[in-house]
Amino acid sequence: MKSGQTAELSYSKETKTIDLVVPHGSKMADVVIIITGLVDGGVIGNLPRGCNTCHSGDHFFVRERAEEVIRVDLDTLQS
Repeated sequence: MKSGQTAELSYSKETKTIDLVVPHGSKMADVVIIITGLVDGGVIGNLPRGCNTCHSGDHFFVRERAEEVIRVDLDTLQS
C-alpha cells in the first residue's frame, strides 16, 4: 500500500452491515493488514454498536474504491 492512503469504515444499524472500502489496487494481503489493524487498534469498536464482539453475526463487506468516480449534484444532475 502507498503511504497516505485511507480506508472508509461504516456501519448500518438497519441492515447490521459493516462496510469497509479499501484503496484501489489493494491486494488481499493488504486487506488482511487493514482489518487486523482496525480490530487490534479498536477502530471497529468505535462503530455505533460498541465493542468488537458486539458485531458477531453482522454482515461484513469489503470492497475496493473505484479508480474513476463521477460525482453528480443531485439538484442539477450535473457532474
